[in-house]
Amino acid sequence: MDTPRLIRSADYDRLGQDRRKLATLHHRGEIVRIRRGFYVRTTEWDGLQTKEQYGLRALAFAHGAENNPVLCHATAALLWGLWIVGVPQKLHSVTEVTTSGRSTNSVVRHAASLSEGVVQCGPFLLTDKLTTTLQLIRTFAFPYAVAVCDSSLRVPDRRNLVNQFAVPATKPLGHMPVWETDCPQGPPLSLEELCAGAGQLRSQAARKRVLAVIDFASGLSGSAGESLSRAKIFQLGFPAPVLQQRFMLRDGSDAFVDFWFEEQQVAAEFDGMGKYLRPDWGGGLSLQARILAEKQREDQIRAHGVGFARWDWKEMMNRDRLTCILRQAGLPQT
Repeated sequence: MDTPRLIRSADYDRLGQDRRKLATLHHRGEIVRIRRGFYVRTTEWDGLQTKEQYGLRALAFAHGAENNPVLCHATAALLWGLWIVGVPQKLHSVTEVTTSGRSTNSVVRHAASLSEGVVQCGPFLLTDKLTTTLQLIRTFAFPYAVAVCDSSLRVPDRRNLVNQFAVPATKPLGHMPVWETDCPQGPPLSLEELCAGAGQLRSQAARKRVLAVIDFASGLSGSAGESLSRAKIFQLGFPAPVLQQRFMLRDGSDAFVDFWFEEQQVAAEFDGMGKYLRPDWGGGLSLQARILAEKQREDQIRAHGVGFARWDWKEMMNRDRLTCILRQAGLPQT
C-alpha cells in the first residue's frame, strides 16, 4: 500500500486552524499519534506491517528535525536489509562528537560523522552499508553480530532489490524506501572491506571482537535464523558445518541443505515458518502442499544414507533444547 499521509499539527497552525481538533480526533481513536506533532489516520496505521510503522515513525522524525538526521545502527540496518531480529523499539541517528545531541525516550543518538560514509535513500540520509554493519557488530552479542555480518556479505537477489541507494547523499532519489524486506540491499561487502574497516577502530578490544565475527561470517547463510543457528552450534561446542551442501533428488534436481556435518553424515536445517508463507517460495502451492513437498524433499535426502535434524526459532533460542536435538542427531559436543 502507499505510504500514509502524515498529519502535522504545525500545518494546522499555518492554515489558521485550531490544532485542538487533532486532540479530539485522537481521543475518538480516528488518528494515531506517532510522534510529537505528527499523526496518521488509524485505519491507515493499522494496515501497515510492524516495520512499515517503524518507517513512518522515522519519516516523522526526519520531517520534524531542524536538519535532516542521519539514520544509523538498527534503523539504517532495516533499509539495508541487514538481518536483525525483530523491530527496534527506538530510532537511531547520528550526532557529531562536538555537538550536544542526547538520546531520548524515542531516539538513540550515536556519536559519528554527519558527512563521511553517508548515503541517501528517498527522503532519508543514513550511514552506508559498511559503517552500519561495523556499528552493529560492535554492539550486538556474537550470534546476532554474525547474522548482521553474514547478510552484509550476501549477494542480493536482483529480483528482490527494493531500495536503491545514491552516493553521494547530495543526489536524492524520488521514490519512497521499503522497510519491510529481509533481502540484503545494495552491493555485498567484501571480507577485505570489513577487515579494513575493523582496522580503523580505535579500541584494540573492539578490533579483536569485530575481527572474530568477520572471521566466522559467511555469505552462504540464507537467513538470520541460519546465521544464529550456526553461531549457537559453535558456542555449544559442536562441529562446524558445511553450508549449502548439494544433494540430488530423484528427478535430477538439486536440493541444498542449510548445514552438513560430513564426518557424522548428518544434514540439518533451520526450519523457520516464514519460508512456508513467503509468496516467492513454493511455486504458488498451498501451505499444506508446501509442507508435504518439504517432507518429500527430506525423505529423498535421507535416502542418501544420511541423518537429518531440524529445529525452529523456539528450539534454536533454547540452549538445552538445541543441544538435545544436535546430540540426538549424533553430533559430538566438546
